[in-house]
Amino acid sequence: MAFDGASEFLSWLYALDRRPWIFTREKLLPIVYLRHRAPRKYLSALADHWTRLRRRGPRQCVVVAAGGGSGDDGVEQLLAAALARFSRRTWLGRGQRAPHFALASWLAALRREKPSTLSEAEVIAKIRNHHSRYELAYQEARESPDPMIRVPLDTISGLPWWIQLPAHLLPRAALRLADTVFGPQRWFERRGGSHRRVTVRGEAEPLRGTLFALAKRCAGIDGEVPSQRQIDALLADAFLQDLRRTYSRSRPLGGGRRRRTYPVLLLPSEGEPAPAALVRAITDVRNGQPRRGTVKRDPLLVVVAGRLAGDGPEPEAQEPGSPESAYEDWRADLAAAGRRQRVWLLAFEAPAQRAPQNERDRVRKVRPPGRVPWMSFASVLAVLAALVAVPVVNYEFCRPPLSSPIGLFPPEPRDEMSREDLGDVDQCVGLVGDSPPLVSPDLDDPIERIRQANAEALRAEHHLTVVHLTMLSPGTDQGVRATREELRGLAIAQRESLGSETPIRLLLANAGAGMRHADKAAREIIQAHHRERIDAVVGLGISTEETIAAVRDLGRAALPAIGSSTTADELLTASPFYYQVSVSNKRQAAFAAEYATGDMRASSARVYFSGDPADTYSSELATAIRDHLDDTVEITDHAAYRTTDTDDGESVFQLGREACTAAVDPDEIVVYAGRAERFGQFLNGMKSRCENRYPRILATDDVSRFVLEGTNRYYPNLRLDYIALASSALWGSECEAMKEQGSFYIHYDDLFTNACDENRDGRALLSFDALTLVRQAATNVLNSDPEFLWSQGIEPGLSKIRGEGRVSGVSGDLDYSDPAEPRAPANKAIMVLRITDTGQPCLVRVDGQFSSQNPITGSCEPQPGDR
Repeated sequence: MAFDGASEFLSWLYALDRRPWIFTREKLLPIVYLRHRAPRKYLSALADHWTRLRRRGPRQCVVVAAGGGSGDDGVEQLLAAALARFSRRTWLGRGQRAPHFALASWLAALRREKPSTLSEAEVIAKIRNHHSRYELAYQEARESPDPMIRVPLDTISGLPWWIQLPAHLLPRAALRLADTVFGPQRWFERRGGSHRRVTVRGEAEPLRGTLFALAKRCAGIDGEVPSQRQIDALLADAFLQDLRRTYSRSRPLGGGRRRRTYPVLLLPSEGEPAPAALVRAITDVRNGQPRRGTVKRDPLLVVVAGRLAGDGPEPEAQEPGSPESAYEDWRADLAAAGRRQRVWLLAFEAPAQRAPQNERDRVRKVRPPGRVPWMSFASVLAVLAALVAVPVVNYEFCRPPLSSPIGLFPPEPRDEMSREDLGDVDQCVGLVGDSPPLVSPDLDDPIERIRQANAEALRAEHHLTVVHLTMLSPGTDQGVRATREELRGLAIAQRESLGSETPIRLLLANAGAGMRHADKAAREIIQAHHRERIDAVVGLGISTEETIAAVRDLGRAALPAIGSSTTADELLTASPFYYQVSVSNKRQAAFAAEYATGDMRASSARVYFSGDPADTYSSELATAIRDHLDDTVEITDHAAYRTTDTDDGESVFQLGREACTAAVDPDEIVVYAGRAERFGQFLNGMKSRCENRYPRILATDDVSRFVLEGTNRYYPNLRLDYIALASSALWGSECEAMKEQGSFYIHYDDLFTNACDENRDGRALLSFDALTLVRQAATNVLNSDPEFLWSQGIEPGLSKIRGEGRVSGVSGDLDYSDPAEPRAPANKAIMVLRITDTGQPCLVRVDGQFSSQNPITGSCEPQPGDR
């Protein structure tokens, strides 16, 4: 293989064999003609180097030598030998099929018979034998130990069973059917380019027609018998058509997309007529009229070594040391020449002198293109793994099954959610931008309004980014309703901010049911703090240990956190950046004790609360109520219900049964400081024993979620008063003073309707005020130093919301001037509501400051025991 310039020639040959990565492009492949003194030896070494180092599966590089005979079937034998080797099975699978060449070789066999002795019936008979006994015999070189290689036609034809079966029974009908619907046979009718082709003078007309018509013509029955050159061109064209189909990239799942190199046919020639005839046949095919474009592009690289037989002049040979420039010149000449004058041979002359040793070393270092066999399978396995892994990963990170994990345009918050096990269901927790997945359809409307407002806020030159951290997947119907009202209040406040100097972009974060993953969601918010330029966090759901941990983490990151309905006293000391809209547990407990002793005239009380150690709100509030009642009211029972079957203590149902003893004493009341989710079970326990003679019950603010669900109708004669942190009941049973109170109710009616009825529990009012607090803090900073707001945030403005700078909110005045509790509103409005038969609560008592509008007086009718 070594001669002067051999390494450059070999590198160029390997590069020429590499297919372009762009599927719509294919190379123009010349017939490389190397004049060499030992063609067989050179091509054998080249084939060994090519196949051994490339280690591909199906054979892609084969050597085909002409036999000793000089018959008319020389081209057919060469092509049959090439197909026999291309079609060999390997451990990677079967080779390629060649139905077009199989049919063309059968036509050539008909021509080799004595045409005068064949009748139409005999042609039909040969069709019958076509699939069973016909074979191609290829005579190998003389030095081969097995000179004859027989290739059964059915091993490469690949005809479908629905043609093979009727071919044995009804040959003529099968042939007619195949001519109509079978692609390879229809190709014979279409070959030769466009039907409007112009025949050049002296150009042999290509064989074209139905297979049956061509068979009769080749047998001498009908029309002129084709010439040998036409038969050779037909065989070569059929051979190339099979390669075109095998290497086609037009099919989405076709094997041609995975074939990164062209097949290579190495053809030694020592003056035999067959190699020259094959080169001439390939040239005739490529110079034919293409169906599309100007030049036929066939996926076959032919390398001829030796001397080609023929009378015509050979093309000028180039130096093998500079093959790239020779190839570019050849392409330019090919484009400039007419269709019939194109020369596809690109000739090189191998020097006769012995190559230096360093040239041999360079040849050994040249590596052919391609990849090791397992890469094809690895790529397929990688695709299959991706198809499985992407939905699995997206499921774990709460994304749509086939979505991309990265969104580049338009720029949006990255999805920071993950799936967490919350007992019987999985929930997606974390920072979710403005479109959380896997939440209740009841939340779709306010979430969509928030998304629309976000798009408008982003168009402003400056805007605030606020995260609402809450229970987007609370797991209960009453929890969904509470979350819906929170989002509605935020949507209204955000809408009002769009026309101001501080428009708000609102992101959402889910802490899961019961705020169990509030700390995890807070960490993800902190990670996105600088990326999303987050100014504050609002909401915070309910008061639990996880909520307190989240507030601590946010405080360490200097992120202001504003609780809307959180009341735990421990939160007030968790972070210097924490503020809340609702009153503290300490204030609620004092108000509850005052109402129990003053309005309810209770002399004894039974206090029940949640035994969940993580529920700070319930245990802290129950203890505070007991301490405030202890001086004047006897505590006959102070018990916690267990939240799991493995905890100590009584079930909430059993405690409800025990609470019925308070119905005997008219001066004894039941105080429920537990969660709304358990209050129904508590009442069921009462119902099972009280027989519709319920004691008077005073419940804390969390029970408002249960009351507004309307299930109190299942407990006739129930006497329930409960504390509310905010409610539209302040303005009467029909909200008579609603329009005078402010724009909140007007906007609520515009966006969601039924403002009076839907705001009895006050969740929307509290979340509205939380976002209003952020806006006021931003305005305070903006009035003193505008640049500080957009670079440092709103925290300095929060401390200015006091005294004359207080905010008159829709849930009450927000004035943070109490030195004992500087981050809880001082003397804020708090009220007691009572359930009624209509399903809507009435106002019993209100206490605290509400400067924007005077609330109505109590709207409830007095009950026995009231003062």
